Amino acid sequence: MTLTQTAIITKQIINFIAVTLILGTIFFIGYRIWYTHYLSTLPPVEEKPDTKFGILPLVNFPKSQVSSSNFSYSLDTATGGLPKIGQDPGFEKLIKVYFVIKPYATFLSPDKSQALAEKFGINAEPEIINETIYSFEQENKHLTVDLDSGNFKYSNEASPSSEEKFDTQESLISNFKHTLESLGVLKEELKEGRAKVTTKGSDSNTSVVSLWPKDLDKKILFSSDTDKSQIYAEVFSQGRSLENYLLINFTFYQIDTSTFATYPTKTPEEALDDLKSGKGVVILEPQNPKVSITSLSLDYFLPEDYNPYIQPIYIFEGPSFMAYIPAVSSQFQKQD
Repeated sequence: MTLTQTAIITKQIINFIAVTLILGTIFFIGYRIWYTHYLSTLPPVEEKPDTKFGILPLVNFPKSQVSSSNFSYSLDTATGGLPKIGQDPGFEKLIKVYFVIKPYATFLSPDKSQALAEKFGINAEPEIINETIYSFEQENKHLTVDLDSGNFKYSNEASPSSEEKFDTQESLISNFKHTLESLGVLKEELKEGRAKVTTKGSDSNTSVVSLWPKDLDKKILFSSDTDKSQIYAEVFSQGRSLENYLLINFTFYQIDTSTFATYPTKTPEEALDDLKSGKGVVILEPQNPKVSITSLSLDYFLPEDYNPYIQPIYIFEGPSFMAYIPAVSSQFQKQD
C-alpha cells in the first residue's frame, strides 16, 4: 500500500469517526429532550401515609359548654371559601402525628422534688399524697410535685412586695424564663416557643405569663385555653423576684420529634361538616348564634394531661369565636 492510499484510508476513517460522533451527539441530545418531556408528562408519584401508630385515640379536647352544632356558619374568609388541601400552603395532604415520651419516676425523683421545694424556699418534709405525688407546704407557700413527670404547681399566698415600676410584657416573659431556668426546669423548646401576657382582672396588678413549646413543622401548638398554656405564672408587678410569683403551673411532656407517623389529612370541607354536626369543641363561645368564619388553620393540639400522641387539628376562627376539629382523616380516628 502506497503512502497516498494510506492517507486516503486514514482520512476516510477520521471522517467516519467525526460523522459518528456528530450523529451520536445529536441522538443523545434528542433523547435527553424526549426523556425530559416524557418525565414531565408522567403523573406525580403520590406519597402514601404510613399510619404506623394505627388507629389514633380521640384528641383529648376540653369539655365544651356548648355544642358546635348550636350555631349556623357562614364563610367570610379572604377568598370567600375554604383552603385547598394539598395546594394552599400549610394544608398538606399528609400530616405528621408525633410520639410523646412517657415519663416515669426514678429513685432520684423524691430527692429532686425536695431540691425543687428548697429552691422555692420550702424546707419542710413532703406529705406523700400517693406513690407519685408529693406535697410540700411551709407558711404561705405550697408546692405539689408529680414524681413521674417532674411537673409541679406552686402557689404563694403571701402578699408580695410592692413595686413602683411594672415590667413590660417582654420583661415579664424574659424574667419568667429566667425564673424557670433558675429552678432547673426550663426546656429548650420553651426558649424558642411563643409566649403571651394577659392581665388578671381589669384593675389588677397581676399578669399571667404563658409559655408554649416551639412550633412543629411551622405549625403552632394550641392548648385548651387560648390565653393560657400549661406552663404559666401569675406575677405581681415585676417578675424578677420569686416572691412576686403568686402561682406557677408547670406541665410539660417531651415530644419526640424524631418519632412520628404520617396520616391522611381530613379536608377542610369535612372539618366544616364535623363542626356543623357537633363534632367540634367550642373554645371561644360567641353570643350570636350566627357565626362568621373568617379564618381556618391547620395546627397541633397540646393536651393538658399526658397523651402518647400530639395530633393535628383544624382551628376555625371568627369574631368572638374559636373551635377545634381533629384533622386526621376519620377512618384513622377512634370513634365514640
